[in-house]
Amino acid sequence: MKIRNQARAILMVLLLALLAGCGQLDLAIGPLLYDVSVSKSEITPNADGTDDVTEIAYSLRRAADVSIFFENTQGERFYFRDARRRSAGDYSVLWGGVVDKPETIDLGYGPVEVLSRVLPDGTYTWTVEATADSGEVAAQSGAITLRGSDTDLPELHNFAVVPDLFRPNQDGLRDDWVSISYYLTKDANDVHLYLVDPAQPGVRLFIAEAPGLVEPTERGYHEYRYEGGVDLNAEPPPDGDYQAVGEARDAAGNAVRVTRTLTIEEGGKPRADVAQGEIDWQGEVNRVVGAPLGEKLCFKTIVTNEGTVPIRTTGPWPGQEYKFSENYNTLAADGHEEWFQQAGVWRFGVNFDTTGVDFPFRWAVGRPEDLERRVLDGQEQWYLLPGKSGEVSGCIVMDEKPPVGTNFWWGGLIHEFVSVANNYIDRISVEVGAP
Repeated sequence: MKIRNQARAILMVLLLALLAGCGQLDLAIGPLLYDVSVSKSEITPNADGTDDVTEIAYSLRRAADVSIFFENTQGERFYFRDARRRSAGDYSVLWGGVVDKPETIDLGYGPVEVLSRVLPDGTYTWTVEATADSGEVAAQSGAITLRGSDTDLPELHNFAVVPDLFRPNQDGLRDDWVSISYYLTKDANDVHLYLVDPAQPGVRLFIAEAPGLVEPTERGYHEYRYEGGVDLNAEPPPDGDYQAVGEARDAAGNAVRVTRTLTIEEGGKPRADVAQGEIDWQGEVNRVVGAPLGEKLCFKTIVTNEGTVPIRTTGPWPGQEYKFSENYNTLAADGHEEWFQQAGVWRFGVNFDTTGVDFPFRWAVGRPEDLERRVLDGQEQWYLLPGKSGEVSGCIVMDEKPPVGTNFWWGGLIHEFVSVANNYIDRISVEVGAP
């Protein structure tokens, strides 16, 4: 008898091993889906902390793709989970009336993508459905009622990107910063703003909000200022068409996404230098130039664009003569308004140590033949292109004697309203005597 029982046990073990090895053991024992339950048959999904969610629980005996969906009285289906892969085991999930049914709608200020939203009040049929690899399908259903649902979307109303063409190269034209603004129509849990390069959709460049009267997630007007990083001495993103994306999600689970296009063009940190740091001062001997009263202090030098972006410049043109009693402002006032200081413009300047005007004598960083002429926004502009050099020359007529204590003169590259990019270039002494 003992031998017979042992033989039976061995046969059972072998049978079970055979069934398991063939992948049939789990198919042979019990239903695919079981112990399905919904803890509450009525919820109020409005994020007030009371009856906001219900627990959906289920168990699987075999691996399957599981869907959880709800149908309204018109037969319209809304998915909470759509064919999610699950192994055998016990599962539970909290549901607060939210369904993921992405759709694009127009709320009157452009397209808005609704990522998720709370279902409106009503009675729905819930279904948990499992589909095994063998094709076996099992499902269980019931009823649930929603009331007091918060279905208001956290709209990013009037989402705007201005300007939509950005040139972060500090040339003073379309490069100060991009304003991205909107009105958030309700308090939110999370708000994010970022740029996406369509060529690298997985990379997000997040943008911080400028300080304002409201917190980033509070209802009200919001503005972001994007500078491309150039003002922080960093290289901006590569040129191209980017998507400026705003996303907002409220406490109940309503979520939206708004997308606008931002084009980055000729972006980069501008860099220029005086070739070899040398200025050819006419008549210079041992770092001293003699300039009798009434005579001229003249020079010539070469400016090279060593960066990756064009640099903008303006006159006076090389060859321009100044009187010592003049400066670029007085010349500009005499019919050349474009010669006043302009944000982002590069010019070569000559300075001396007792001047009341920093670099009073200024010239374009190249002759017209050294530069590229462009017409932007109806205005003529001149650019020294990357890798190119411009010749600069000029004279200062000593029509009066410099102030007492004037000892040194030098050249410099001025990036107006940004910085003196190169200062104290090739410093000399100038001796101004009687005629």
